[in-house]
Amino acid sequence: MFAIRNGSRQRQTILNTTARQLSKNCMCADNGAASSTCVHAPHTTKAPHVESEIRRDFGYPAKYHGGSFPWLLSAERQRTPMEDLETSALLHAKDIRQNAGIGDGAVSAAVGVLPLAARRTLAHSLNMRVARAALGAAAMDSVCDGAAAVLPRVASLLSRASRCDVDAPEELSHVFTGPLLAHYMRDLDRLRRDHVRLDLKVHSVSNPHLQHLRTHTGPEAAFAALNGAAQVSSLRAGLTRQKYRYTSVLGATHAAPCKTPSSWSAAMVAAIGGQAQVRVRVDVELMVHMRYRLIDKHNGVDKTIVDDDATRNLVLTLESTAIDAAEDQPQFEWRVADIDYLLSSERRIESEFVEAKLAEV
Repeated sequence: MFAIRNGSRQRQTILNTTARQLSKNCMCADNGAASSTCVHAPHTTKAPHVESEIRRDFGYPAKYHGGSFPWLLSAERQRTPMEDLETSALLHAKDIRQNAGIGDGAVSAAVGVLPLAARRTLAHSLNMRVARAALGAAAMDSVCDGAAAVLPRVASLLSRASRCDVDAPEELSHVFTGPLLAHYMRDLDRLRRDHVRLDLKVHSVSNPHLQHLRTHTGPEAAFAALNGAAQVSSLRAGLTRQKYRYTSVLGATHAAPCKTPSSWSAAMVAAIGGQAQVRVRVDVELMVHMRYRLIDKHNGVDKTIVDDDATRNLVLTLESTAIDAAEDQPQFEWRVADIDYLLSSERRIESEFVEAKLAEV
């Protein structure tokens, strides 16, 4: 997506050309309206803001849009992400069951008794300190503008891929994380088999603000397996997960080999001091005026079967590549990891299903 290079002793200023590089060939018409400051907003799960109605051809099969690809329609309610549950007391009890250290268990229990609003405030403060130590203040200050700039490019590339542009999949591989790319490629193939084309246009993006922030510390392989990266088979991912102990408190997750003494508290101290391998995930909420169309191409005649031209809220999740702040010249890239909580909500549903099955045993 875009690369940022930082030194371990001094952080270089992010160049203003980053946003232009992000959105080349498809700058939104009103991107200048986007705020230049990344403002944190309280995390809420709500219905998208809507300023239009969806025009549909009700004769088309519902399978053409299952509410998941590539983002929600304007009249659909926002999904509930996995991260909402990570601020609940239930997670802290689960951490203890997963052999977290005694000290980590005490921290989890103490955090668990705090009001939800207090936990969210502490979570933002802690994860922001970790993120700034790893990526630099300039990177975090510019991430909202980066999200606003890349969304029109995402829309353009997905539309090109739907038209069988041979270069689009390769370009998308540099914009999306592996899991999101694999999911979208499956959806595009399904549409293509049904002779349906996707056409997306982003007219303007405004009011970008930081909604949620998480950090991961520990070996990159541990989190690749945890997130189900496309290049990691289910069997390999399962075997890898069994080798690590995962402890998550206040949205900061630490992975450590099961046989290695390690604590979440010590990992956070190291991360804040810029001495740990860190990966950062941010949810940026945007006000977007965009048009979503599905076009049926049966019998060589184009027929619009869904036309959603609306101004609404959209949540774009960006994830940094893992960065070791102890390196002399650390480098990282931001990539789009989720849109409207598609993957996050699927993980939440899967987790709830597994926990329900375990409770029956």
